[in-house]
Amino acid sequence: MSAVLLLLLAPLFTGCLKWVKARLQNRQGPGPLIDYFNLLKLAQKSYIVPETASAVFLLGPSLSFLGAVLAATMLPVFPGLSFTGDFLLVLYLLNLGRFFQALAALDSGSAFGGQGSYRESLVAVLTEPGTILALSAVALSSQELSLASLAPLSAQNLLVYALALAALLLSLVAEGARMPVDDPATHLELTMIHEAQLLDHSGPLLALYELASGVKMLSYLALASLLLPLSHVLAFLLMVVLGLAGLAIIETYGVRLRYLRLPDLLTYNTLAGILAMLGVVLRFRI
Repeated sequence: MSAVLLLLLAPLFTGCLKWVKARLQNRQGPGPLIDYFNLLKLAQKSYIVPETASAVFLLGPSLSFLGAVLAATMLPVFPGLSFTGDFLLVLYLLNLGRFFQALAALDSGSAFGGQGSYRESLVAVLTEPGTILALSAVALSSQELSLASLAPLSAQNLLVYALALAALLLSLVAEGARMPVDDPATHLELTMIHEAQLLDHSGPLLALYELASGVKMLSYLALASLLLPLSHVLAFLLMVVLGLAGLAIIETYGVRLRYLRLPDLLTYNTLAGILAMLGVVLRFRI
């Protein structure tokens, strides 16, 4: 059920994000349902495969989409599959798509595809440790190693959960290729990260990438919502609204960082994860 919900909401979330940004910029902009029509239009088009490409070029979008959907099935927005250590599998499934996306971009033989793959891989290396540490700290603080069994927010775990929430929100910005890490609306190839990998994909292949990206962003919001002291469904819907407003404001009034400054920003993600883990260790020692 969680995967179905995220699949249905993903185009609405990205479409509402464009609509809110347009309103903040005093523009009419597209309607909130625009991405449903865009996905339908892409699905009806044909796709082109570069002459130098192999089967990896076709597998990349499919496995990226599959990884995001499988990760969504284990998110306890609704009761579903749950087991010890499932949070680690969720993170690795979410990053499975990035790995094959980078391979597909390299397989196309495009210079911009290779450049985007290198930059995306660096963002992943800088983001993953902090995210894993943050969720591990939450699991250890709850004394439960499954997402469905995490303890609710309380005075005892407030600091650990606040640090974990900060790490997850930074991960959302980085993994979703949003400002200030990346600019989803840019048309300048030299500054692209995520979009540079998609330049050679078209039609249904591009639709799979776009849908997987929306599901991935909602998955990180779902992980963050597990830290709120509400029912899973209400916490998820609240986090979606807050995430929508936050991303729209950042992308309207913020600026994209220079590529060489990204490590400075993403270091805070790792730092928050380390501090959250230290908070758990010190709490149990005391």
